[in-house]
This record gives sequence, structure tokens and C-alpha cells, in this order.
Amino acid sequence: MKYAKIKAANYNEAISKLRTQYGNDAIPISHKNIKEGGLLNSRLFGKEFVELTVGIPDRKPASKLQAEPKRVDYIVGESTEDFLNSIKKTSAMSIPRSSIMSEPVSSSQKDFSIQNDNSNINISTLEKEFAELKESLNKLISEQSRTGEKRSKLFSENTAMQKCYELLRRNDYNAEESEVIMEEVKNTVGREDSRDEYKIEKTLKELLQSKIITTGPIKAGNKKKIVMFIGTTGVGKTTTIAKLGALHALREGQKVVFITIDNYRIAATEQLKKYAEIMRIPIFAVNDQKEFKAIVAKEKADIILVDTSGRSHRNQMKIAEMKTFADTVNYDLEKILCVSANTKKNDLNDVFKSFDELDFDSVIITKVDETTYIGNVIGIAEKYHKPISYYTTGQEVPNDIEIAESNKLVELMISENREKFL
Repeated sequence: MKYAKIKAANYNEAISKLRTQYGNDAIPISHKNIKEGGLLNSRLFGKEFVELTVGIPDRKPASKLQAEPKRVDYIVGESTEDFLNSIKKTSAMSIPRSSIMSEPVSSSQKDFSIQNDNSNINISTLEKEFAELKESLNKLISEQSRTGEKRSKLFSENTAMQKCYELLRRNDYNAEESEVIMEEVKNTVGREDSRDEYKIEKTLKELLQSKIITTGPIKAGNKKKIVMFIGTTGVGKTTTIAKLGALHALREGQKVVFITIDNYRIAATEQLKKYAEIMRIPIFAVNDQKEFKAIVAKEKADIILVDTSGRSHRNQMKIAEMKTFADTVNYDLEKILCVSANTKKNDLNDVFKSFDELDFDSVIITKVDETTYIGNVIGIAEKYHKPISYYTTGQEVPNDIEIAESNKLVELMISENREKFL
């Protein structure tokens, strides 16, 4: 008997690979979920797989005995006797009665064998091999369990480490991600400072800062700058556009133009028109790609800010339609995804995945003032390698918007005095 491991996206796919590669006589023994890759090969945000351990007989049974595939699952923790009984039962079902009866077995015989024309399965050998495999797997599971207990003990007995660990959990990092980060912190501070709350928190902040990428403010260059804002309904795109329009037109003295292709929400269009009227910024509402392209080409502006219709991230047809507008632009185009800080991490992951079809350039975190922690957005942005450009802290135009800086974002994640960064 030989052994092999098969990796696949899920268990069913692993079984399919098993049958394709090794035939119907290969035996699935056990399976487990694993992660590979991720941030600095730490498995943080790594890709999930199923790893299937299989047993492959040394000799293939005769083809006439393969009328119907048989499968025996052996689960870690099952007794060897139970496994052998299942082998006997399966083999007895597969071998013609005449073949079994032709080979009587003595009661004093130590090794039980099942024989047919061209194959022998020695149960004694199988018993030894699977006992060794079971022992190895149980040892591995025991070691992993002790490692988890060691980590839990470390965090529970160390007040400073436990505090930071809990902060990560409240920021929507799962248990494994939090443990990996805290292990990095522990290894960085060293044993002598392992209970120094100030140094542990400082090290955690520095580590989180190193994982955050920011872009700085929107900059107009020699070419006409087009900035398209995308995102789901209700995240605050229109108000964010008004804030940035005011900053560039009133403070920077640049010529700004608004374009809205949001004909789905009349109230949002009217709101942007009201802001445009107050700030004396030209605004155009367009219905199709041809009209959009013509206005972009005609307007002599430093920056054109484009408001798009808020659509569900599950509506791929509308997202694809949005992409057709972006594809008409022949100038310097920047696409920014607006996401609300109070969105659940799983939903954020779906939003990033869906809008990634537009190959957006950066992220604006809105409604930071409406939640206590923003690690949910930080973690997903890191997963998709997307930088953060701004974050908004209220509804007031143009004041409640800040240029994203990694140190400020970390303070908003874990600082007890986060209000001073809002």
C-alpha cells in the first residue's frame, strides 16, 4: 500500500481527482482543511484548500472485479479493528463466492487473506500500515492542539498581549489572523518586553501600519483628470464627491466639473445639483456612453468628478454596464471604490470581489464616525492589495473628509482616543 495527498478546492473535487488519478481502488483515508500562501507566507488571508490523504493498493485488482467501485472511508480516531472489519465486508461483497469458498482458512492461521485470481490483500500488513498512519496523524493533531493551547495560554496569562488580541478580534480579524499577528508582535518585542503594555501596543501599531497602503490626495496633472466613484447604494458617494469638489474648487482653485450617470436615484442627482449650484461648479447628467464621452472630451476642466449609480454588488450586469462608461475615457482615469465602515467583513469581501471587475485604483472609507472599529475595511483592502485614499467622518461639506495616512487609520482601529482623529 502506498499513500498520497490530493489538494483541491473542496472535498467533492478531491474525490473526483482521486478517481481520475488512481482509479476506483484507491481508498480515501482522511481529509482536512488547509491554507496556503497569504501575507508573507504566514497563511494570513491565504487560500483555502481541502487536503485528502489516500491509500493506493500496490497491485490493481483484475478488471473483471471492477464492475462497481467500492469506497472505504477511514477516519482518524476510528479503531483499527473497525477499519479491518469494513475492509473484510467490502472485499467479501466484491469477490465471487466461489473464489472465497475455494480457499478455506484455518482457525489457527494468524494472517487473514482475501484472494482472487490476480490479487492478495494481506490484512495483517494493512493493520500495521494503518496503525502507523493513524499514530502519525493523531500525533500531528495533538501537536497542533498543544500549539493552540500554548497560544491561548500565552494570551490569557499576559494582560498586555490579551488586550491587543481582543482589539484585533473586535476589528473583525478572525482568531487565526489575530494569533498570527500577535505572534509577530511577540517575536518582535522579545521576552524581556513581553509584558510591557506600551511596547506591545506600539509594536502592534507599527506592524499594522506596515500592512496599510495609502495613495495621498487626488492630484491633477498635465492631462485632464477623470475620477469615477463607484460602490453600492447608500455608502455616501454623492456627499463624498461634493466634499472633494469643494476642496479642489474652493481651496485649490482648480476648475472642477461634476458628471452624474446616476439616473436610478433621482434624489441623489438633485442633491449633487444643489451642491454644484452652491459651489458654482458645472454639472451634467448623462444617459449613455456616447453623451458621457462627448462631455468629457468637450469640458476644459482640471478635474472631472463622476458620480455613478449605487448598485448591489450582486448585480454583475449593472457593474459591467458601469465598466463600459469607464472604457470610453481616453484621459487620466482614476476609479475609487467607496465603502462604508459599518459594513460586515463578509459583505465587504463580496463588494471588493464584484467591483474588482472595474479594476478600481483605491478605496475611500465612508461613515467612520458611525462605527467604533474599521479593521474590517483595512483587512479586506489588504487582501485585495488596494490602497486607501480618504476616509470621511461626517456629513458636513467640505470639512468631514481626511486624507488617509496609515498612522491615523491604525489609531482609528485600536486607539482609546480615536475621537481626535475624526
